[in-house]
Amino acid sequence: DPGIMRESKLQILHGENGWVVHRENFVEYEFDATKVMFSSGNITERRRMGNMDMTNEIVIDAYCGIGYYTIPILKRSGAKHVHACEINPNSIEALEKGLIRNNLTEDCTIYEGDNRITLKQLYGIADRIILGLIPSSQPSWGLAIKCIKPEGGIIHIHMNVHENEIKEWAEKTMQWFNIASGRNTTIVNVEEVKSYCPHIIHVVLDLKLDSIN
Repeated sequence: DPGIMRESKLQILHGENGWVVHRENFVEYEFDATKVMFSSGNITERRRMGNMDMTNEIVIDAYCGIGYYTIPILKRSGAKHVHACEINPNSIEALEKGLIRNNLTEDCTIYEGDNRITLKQLYGIADRIILGLIPSSQPSWGLAIKCIKPEGGIIHIHMNVHENEIKEWAEKTMQWFNIASGRNTTIVNVEEVKSYCPHIIHVVLDLKLDSIN
């Protein structure tokens, strides 16, 4: 019924615009709910990123969105700086507002555009890279390897995987990175974030790439 639809929209978007502030895990996100997505199902992964010890690390968030991981990392993990890549200008505007709200502007550099281009500016600088794109972050794997410091680092790889294939996928992905990087690569952790749809799980694989021999 059109009347019900109008009423629902009014209830959801009460006010003059769609900008909202969402508070969780001691950080605040700011975004326009009419223009960008916010996934409540990723709350455990946002908390996990913020709880990690990244003291003095240089981090690349290759698909930063509104700062889902960038903001908690800067607020709570001890990271020195985050280089945040994002193609959507609406998400970038939200990230900028979120950084200001959390007093983190000086600790983040934003790169607007396709990360297949922007990541090329960041070769060899990262202690840690977050590839937070589902259903697959695979298009950026090769670039991510080049961004890791020669001394080594961690890559967090997001992927949608069938529930019966998670272990196999993790092993095959580790082997791919081992060959593609020419570095010894080990699995640090496999995190099941949420159910994406029946039998498909949003998974994060944490890989450690050793130093270049």
